[in-house]
Amino acid sequence: MTSSFQPLAALIAQAVSELKPCLRVASPGSRNAPLIEAFAELPGDEIVVLDERSAAHIALGAAIRRMHPAVAYCTSGTAGMNYGPAVAEAFYQRIPLLVITADRPKHLIDQGHGQSIRQEGLFTAHVRGQANLDPSLTLAENMRLLQHALLGLEEGPVHINVPFEEPLYGRPSLPQEFQTEFGPSPVKAPLELILPEWLKESHRPLLIIGQWNPAWGSALRLVEQLRSKGWLIAAEHLSNLPAKLALNLEDAWVHAPAARVDAIVSLGGAWIAKESKKRLAGTPHWHIGPSAPHPDLFGSLKESSEMRPYEALKALALISPSFEPSWARIWVQQRAYPCQNWSDLWAHEFIAQHAPEGMDVHWANSTSVRYGVHTWSHGGWVGDYAHFANRGASGIDGCSATALGSAIVSNRPSLMMTGELAFFYDPNGMLHDEIPPGLKVIIFNNSGGNIFQWLKGPKESARLDSHYRWGHGRSSEHLAAHLGLPYRAVHQSQDLEEGCAWLWSQPEASILELFTDPNQSEQSWKQRFQP
Repeated sequence: MTSSFQPLAALIAQAVSELKPCLRVASPGSRNAPLIEAFAELPGDEIVVLDERSAAHIALGAAIRRMHPAVAYCTSGTAGMNYGPAVAEAFYQRIPLLVITADRPKHLIDQGHGQSIRQEGLFTAHVRGQANLDPSLTLAENMRLLQHALLGLEEGPVHINVPFEEPLYGRPSLPQEFQTEFGPSPVKAPLELILPEWLKESHRPLLIIGQWNPAWGSALRLVEQLRSKGWLIAAEHLSNLPAKLALNLEDAWVHAPAARVDAIVSLGGAWIAKESKKRLAGTPHWHIGPSAPHPDLFGSLKESSEMRPYEALKALALISPSFEPSWARIWVQQRAYPCQNWSDLWAHEFIAQHAPEGMDVHWANSTSVRYGVHTWSHGGWVGDYAHFANRGASGIDGCSATALGSAIVSNRPSLMMTGELAFFYDPNGMLHDEIPPGLKVIIFNNSGGNIFQWLKGPKESARLDSHYRWGHGRSSEHLAAHLGLPYRAVHQSQDLEEGCAWLWSQPEASILELFTDPNQSEQSWKQRFQP
């Protein structure tokens, strides 16, 4: 066999080429030099991001927006461990994220060499496929390992770990006589959805549409069909449905305490509604999702079926019997009154009514995404918007980087709605020169994690400011300057309209930071149903 240089890198490059990823995200390093050089020959977009945690989230955001594989790759050692949060998010959202970690040869692990840790199976609990390539095996054997692992991208993240011997620098190549055989994924037989007998015998069924990626297809017509058959539909802004078609169930219990739901079907991704999960505990539940784990949201999971969300919704609309429609009409949103005081709620309500249409809206976790639910369900965000959030693992890590990755591959303007702590936590996501001009960031700064003021336990603790809210007196102004982004601050309601007009008109990515009082924001939130 003709000699070749770093053939495993060349083999991986061939596999990545056939995937046609929507984005490749590299991080600087030495042990991954063979991958850097091999991927340099590939078509498609690649960016370089210093921080591996942010890099993986940028790739995640691209994969979320396109529902097509994106790749992040890095050097050996602790660099790869920083991929963990994005891998976990991709696992629970079932996003095709491919992470590739360079490694030192096996005989050098645990021997005191720098950037050498136990990388085999690094993400075992949160990947759908993985392969540890082995230079001692034949290329054909490594190709089979690689091909088998990549099949997992159908359901979520995949990890490829590849050890490289020195020398590391040069142009990777395969032996001329070696033929790669990466082919299409096997075609799966179509699945049939069968309605459980206990659901047929129910009278008051609830359908929960969880987080819904627009790339799956529009759920609007199918939801209308199920509503006409007597189903109560619960959704949130992340379900990407018009509010007139579904309830934010958190704001509906007050009107229908006696209209007991007697069957639940859930599909799509995460559902935020914490109070409703408690109230519905024990109700017979059928979850439909593409693969395990199937969440037992109410401690009463009777059935689970495996089918992709759009296909499941289409099948359910077809096979569902008609139920008595009058019961569902009892459920209406509790009336919310417009906020009168400058606060987070006032600003969210204003933006939900005035943001330009045709935007992707990315929601940071904690209070931001919950304000999004409320403003959507009470008349905001009407029009052409697509809503996204990292609700798989629900951490604040990577919210900004995920939005950025999505913005890079989207053909629409993008708006990031975030709290200041989430923004502080992820600044390295924007520490490079690939920020698209259509990305706008609105930061709600109430000097800490305001959600903990909503909760009785933390609020009564002497450590509320130091350990729960993480109170501070900082702004994002100098951080924006560090990132090279235009910045403007708003401190009162009468200046928000002008501030937003400035943000929308900027020819480049920009930051608008809104400063609110945490006590007023807490009060406004808790009094939103009072005239």
